[in-house]
Amino acid sequence: MLAKNFMETNVITLKRGVSIKEIAELMIQKGISGFPVVDDDNRVIGVVSELDLMRKEIKPNEPNVWQICARGIQKSQNMQDYVDATRKYMAEKAEDIMTSPAITVDESDSLETAGRYMFEKKIKRVFVTREGKLVGVISRNAFTKLLLEQLKDK
Repeated sequence: MLAKNFMETNVITLKRGVSIKEIAELMIQKGISGFPVVDDDNRVIGVVSELDLMRKEIKPNEPNVWQICARGIQKSQNMQDYVDATRKYMAEKAEDIMTSPAITVDESDSLETAGRYMFEKKIKRVFVTREGKLVGVISRNAFTKLLLEQLKDK
């Protein structure tokens, strides 16, 4: 089973400069929890999800002085998490708040590969590409539909 056989092809995309307000309105309007951010060549450069937008409402936790001293400011994962959270908290546009890189699969990859990424990375969707350009999306819903089809045969 190939990814291209299970992807949705009508994908709403965002450009880097789209405002946070526009993204939130689009999410509510379309009932979609995340959008790919694409460049001018339709290559996926990131994803903005509801979780990213939540960061606008939740002040980042500063790492404590002991974490910084024990690991060094450059090597501290807690410091990097804080920097990323602060960037999203202060974001005004898609490029500021997006998670990058977005997880993608090629249209010729197996559906299992897409599912593994979603399961292991705890994400709701993977974007499908052809020669590096966006052609579709596979969401968790595709697996629910597949399960239902398999159960109908029993």
